[in-house]
Amino acid sequence: MNLLTYNEVFETLPQTKHLLLGNGFSIACDPVFSYPNLFEYVKKAGISQNAIKVFEYLGTNNFEGVMHLLENSEWVRNRYGLQYQKDAKGSIKRDLQAIKNSLVKAIAESHLAHPGKIEDKKKNKCVKFLEPYHNIFTTNYDLLLYWIAMYGNATLEEHDGFRCSIQEPEAEYLVFHERLGSHKGILFLHGALHIYVQEGEVRKHSWIRSNKTLMELIKEGLESGQYPLFVAEGKPEKKLEQIQNNGYLFYCLGKLERIQQSLVVYGFSLGQSDAHILNAISDNLMLEHLYVSIHGKPSTYHNKQIYQSVSKIQMRRKRWLEKTRSGKELFVHYFDSSTVPVWS
Repeated sequence: MNLLTYNEVFETLPQTKHLLLGNGFSIACDPVFSYPNLFEYVKKAGISQNAIKVFEYLGTNNFEGVMHLLENSEWVRNRYGLQYQKDAKGSIKRDLQAIKNSLVKAIAESHLAHPGKIEDKKKNKCVKFLEPYHNIFTTNYDLLLYWIAMYGNATLEEHDGFRCSIQEPEAEYLVFHERLGSHKGILFLHGALHIYVQEGEVRKHSWIRSNKTLMELIKEGLESGQYPLFVAEGKPEKKLEQIQNNGYLFYCLGKLERIQQSLVVYGFSLGQSDAHILNAISDNLMLEHLYVSIHGKPSTYHNKQIYQSVSKIQMRRKRWLEKTRSGKELFVHYFDSSTVPVWS
């Protein structure tokens, strides 16, 4: 299969175009973003079998849900004066702290400390790459895209829907309460480390308002119950359940289902564990062109999996068109990821 170059792709894109970024975007900047499986990392850190069962019950990707459940369970235990069994190998409070500690360590080992670790030349190049796109979606929960958006804010003019709190306008955090409408947007489909839920609000840490780095705020937040909202690894049905139960995540996925014309996919494997994203693309009957990046030789196992996933997207779209008798056919194009000028 002959792959297009990114320049060839870009020449065919309409004025309004959208971008979906996967982990390849972050790894291309720095190999440190090649994440470990966070659940496996936490297991190896020594949490109890009881805690592992809680993860399996809620979903091995649902760190936020697990930590909140353990926190609430400990409150109920104290409130009702319930005692641990004598032969209990651990406690709820101990497991909660162990998960926090291992998560902080995992993040620290798989993330840059601050945006200053990225050369300005790289950041400028990335801003130029992102600038033409109207909506930028990402499945990454790291801080890289957010750092770039802040660095190139005057050029990118991207919105994320977070504004100061109406109740506490001077608070250090910002609150999600604004739909993007026709504004350019950055949307974290799987949440992000700097986003959390507290008091029924989806909030994000702000270094401008706190004079602290985001990594510092995230680590402090873990200790005070501000657990990051992110959908990491896990079964597709559990991912979708977590997304549907959170207003911000549900809005982001819905936005992907409503974009029109063209979507460029870079550094994203389109795996079946992200079936909700594949379905959002196939079910968006106004999306006409899908451009998918291929890393390395097209014949590799990984790339064959991408072709299979895209084929399923097209078949699902075909069934929709036959059923509704309306909408647009989805045309798919593949391009060489090595020709994309993201960081250099």
